[in-house]
Amino acid sequence: MTYNRAMAETTLTSEPSMAPRQLILLALRDIAPVMLAALPFGVVIGALAAKKGLPFDQIMLMSGLIFAGASQFVALELWGVPPPFWLIVFSVLAVNFRHILYSAALGRKMRHWTAVGRYGGFALMVDPVYVLGELRGGARLSGVYYAAIAIPLYFGWLIATALGALFGRLIEDPKDFGLDFVLAAYFIYLVAQFRERPNAVPIILASAAFAIVAFFTIGPPWHIASGAFAGIAVAAGLAGRRAGTVV
Repeated sequence: MTYNRAMAETTLTSEPSMAPRQLILLALRDIAPVMLAALPFGVVIGALAAKKGLPFDQIMLMSGLIFAGASQFVALELWGVPPPFWLIVFSVLAVNFRHILYSAALGRKMRHWTAVGRYGGFALMVDPVYVLGELRGGARLSGVYYAAIAIPLYFGWLIATALGALFGRLIEDPKDFGLDFVLAAYFIYLVAQFRERPNAVPIILASAAFAIVAFFTIGPPWHIASGAFAGIAVAAGLAGRRAGTVV
């Protein structure tokens, strides 16, 4: 699934008049390749949690309540006995800060939803759900479409986590199967969906450059937030220049 002119036309003209069945089929078609990229990551999370000594029920509770692969990965990487509670909390907040931006961006397209629907949607707003909601949403994001991408991904994530927790111990070294690159490949895939958006290349390059510098100077996980703020600053500057204003 890539962003192009045909998708933009579908977003702005066809989707509001689609029947619920059509929206569901469209959503399932869109989310299928994303799940292929995301679910191996869920297996890695389950396997890593099992190797850290977490019991199966706690692993599933973590994935069910948090439902945020990157922050789960960071928390597990920092896990010890006893676990460094505040370090984990602040690290997870740094990694998940982007979700505040996601909610602000898509929240404008959810104003016609009920309050319960909006908050439920925010709870399921992980990276691929935001990407698809942004690309397909138009001015008014369809609740049917959103649910049909978010709910299968949520339950798929739980199944993948369970598989990793049950069978992950059989994998001696994830690097032998390339599983150490799953997280990077997952985010590269998501970022690539915006490559045809205006100013996408300079924004992506600036974000990547600042993230790399922060990684080697400040250290993880703060490089994620640093890259995000750099991308936002460049996007705002380019938008101001195009509008003939000074940002």
